[in-house]
Amino acid sequence: MRDGRRIDARAEGLPDGRQRFHIDGQEHAVWVACSEKSAFLHSNLSGAIEIETVDAAGGAGQARTGASDTLVAPMPGTVIAVQVCEGDMVNAGQPLMVIESMKLETTLFAPREARIQAVHFGVGATFGLKAILLTLADA
Repeated sequence: MRDGRRIDARAEGLPDGRQRFHIDGQEHAVWVACSEKSAFLHSNLSGAIEIETVDAAGGAGQARTGASDTLVAPMPGTVIAVQVCEGDMVNAGQPLMVIESMKLETTLFAPREARIQAVHFGVGATFGLKAILLTLADA
């Protein structure tokens, strides 16, 4: 149920390891990686997104402090390209970095208008899950 409306959703495994989700008549094929507190969905169209689990007994959980000030790795991987430098001004939606994980390339985009305060990993560097890749500052 969402907003009082029933949503039809089902999933099925695909031979290449992806999961196919059917949600209200739309089909989405994604790779899924899970950690203790999150699930990461990766599609060729939208890149990687993190879905945090919520304890139904605990309510909606707590907001992340500084979430808009850091670009966090949605999965472990390697930096393929960095399109910005420290001090650069960026617009919301601007490509900042390309990472690779499990042979899948994902472009990470600016969540808001900002100045690049720090680039923590360069091309060829490897990083772990939830590593801070870039730090943003107010524009």
